[in-house]
Amino acid sequence: MNPTTQHQLMLKIVAGSAWADGHLEPQELAYLGSLLRRYELEHDPELQELLRQPVSIQQTELWMADYLAQATEAERMQLLGAIGNLLIADDNVSPEEHSLLDDYHSLMAGIPAQPESAPNLVKRVGQFFRRVAKAVAG
Repeated sequence: MNPTTQHQLMLKIVAGSAWADGHLEPQELAYLGSLLRRYELEHDPELQELLRQPVSIQQTELWMADYLAQATEAERMQLLGAIGNLLIADDNVSPEEHSLLDDYHSLMAGIPAQPESAPNLVKRVGQFFRRVAKAVAG
């Protein structure tokens, strides 16, 4: 995966994670904007649309499975960091958000070096995102 495509997919996942509770907080929007600028993707129309329109959990799951199937461990940690920064963007980390980061780290750690050999990857990603949505909405 070329770096631009990888960054676009990572930003889609982070945006989808931000929409897990059905809305974007101003701090989340600001953080997403900073990521777009960091990767020089602030003019990408598809990514801009993700800041305006809610993203379904199912779509985020698909992006996540696609990303994780191709990502190195360092790239996975970069994504984990971006989602972590998103969760703390409002300077208030709830116990649920902290638990979600732990769960996410466990999900990442359970992916083999050759993730294409993990047929249950999509299922595990789906289970993780359903927990995210439930915890964030709760």
